[in-house]
Amino acid sequence: MTPNTPLRTALTSLILAFIVITPAAALSMGPETATKAAALSMGPETATKAAALSMGPEAATKAAALSMGPEATTGKTGHYAKNPETVRLIHENLERAGINTNPYEFLPEGPDGTRAEAGTKKRGAAYETKAPKGYKPFYISHYGRHGSRSDWAGSKYPWVTEKYNALENEGLLTEEGKTAVGRVREIIALHGGMDGRLTQRGQDEHRQIAARMFARYPAVFKKGSHKIRALSSVAQRCIISMTAFTGELLRREPKLDITWDTGAAFQGICSTEDTREIKKAVGIVLEEQAAEHVPDTAGFYRKLFTDPARARAITEDPIKLMRYTFDIASIAGSYYMDDRLMRVFSEEDLYWYAQNVAMMLYLRQCNSVEWGDERMKPVQELVDDIVSKADEAIQTGEVAADLRFGHEYQLLAISSRLGVSGVAERLSAETSRDWQGFLYSPFACNLQIIFYKNKQNDVLVKFMLNEREARLITLEGGPYYRWDDVKAAIVTAPGKEYAL
Repeated sequence: MTPNTPLRTALTSLILAFIVITPAAALSMGPETATKAAALSMGPETATKAAALSMGPEAATKAAALSMGPEATTGKTGHYAKNPETVRLIHENLERAGINTNPYEFLPEGPDGTRAEAGTKKRGAAYETKAPKGYKPFYISHYGRHGSRSDWAGSKYPWVTEKYNALENEGLLTEEGKTAVGRVREIIALHGGMDGRLTQRGQDEHRQIAARMFARYPAVFKKGSHKIRALSSVAQRCIISMTAFTGELLRREPKLDITWDTGAAFQGICSTEDTREIKKAVGIVLEEQAAEHVPDTAGFYRKLFTDPARARAITEDPIKLMRYTFDIASIAGSYYMDDRLMRVFSEEDLYWYAQNVAMMLYLRQCNSVEWGDERMKPVQELVDDIVSKADEAIQTGEVAADLRFGHEYQLLAISSRLGVSGVAERLSAETSRDWQGFLYSPFACNLQIIFYKNKQNDVLVKFMLNEREARLITLEGGPYYRWDDVKAAIVTAPGKEYAL
């Protein structure tokens, strides 16, 4: 669908503005202060939400928003039909609409309540296919995103505070509006002026994942080597996530010999992202997707304000207020809050937002038809690290686990590069509309590669994506694969024959 000229101009300006923003600039720092180390420490996901929103509802600029009356802003969507399964899953848990800001969900039976396959058994509260007879787990290779965190305030929090204060002073808040504004203030207060800070929930997520890993594979940690190597991105939230995870393992087995490390030299392992060229190209796709939906500002204002017209005049930019409120709502789960703030948005807007951010994450970070070949290049360093350290563990028997902590960009990229189902299928700008990113990129999302061997030292591996069994799209069978077959399959990324 081709947007009208004013909207196209506005969208293009916003996208081009975003393209030149480094992660540091996204934090409202001047480009001159964005040193390489600082940019890396902020992590790649810092600008994701801002980028998606800049290309989405914000695309209808102030002038465009004001030129449309309430009747023209009622959440209309273009000709693409909604995926009923995605609608059901978001309705089941509204936090999923955030895509990469939803808290971690442990779904041992999958989101639809079904087990992975017949013959599975419950072990450590997760359903797994029983390993072939004689094979026992002995080593784990892991990559995990940091846990739930605070958002980036920038100019957003002061602006929202000013507008809601003015609306309250005018006596324009409905009862639902008072509740919503109260929640907004609570989240801003908890932010405490600290961007990207790991919350208590983020720490708990990693402790719980570590506890389940220990419960499922006790022999890995109790028998043989007790050596564990932990490596983190330089971002503080990743380092603290690593601390919470390994602390839980130590609590359960004090004999573990754990080493910790972080630094700029390891960023190629822990954190990579897409190129400026990919950002620009995907931005055009998102511009077109954004033009297909008009945010339901009319419904939003009716819910929150007794006099929507007066409220529009005070806020001046209805779409901006709605956009910023959603951004705040999507981080509420990081503080163990319920989804009441999400409920002020229409189903159409929740769906559109989820689709927009999911498309951005997939097209920019996964092995897409259009840009995957280029995106997969920088993640090769992590592939090599996984293979070399696993081979060392197999040969020496001196390492129980290698744990890596970073960001969702890298988690999506490595899962794509290795061929992990659910993420590695090669989708296009068109088919990525139905990709259910909330299942793969929540806070604390993780990939666990479990190594098994028998008495003959024949090695099998199994992949667990967010603690659910996953198959490799490049190999037959599964979920258990011969390590030599996996190494042969991952010499290159999945080709375009795997396009959907």
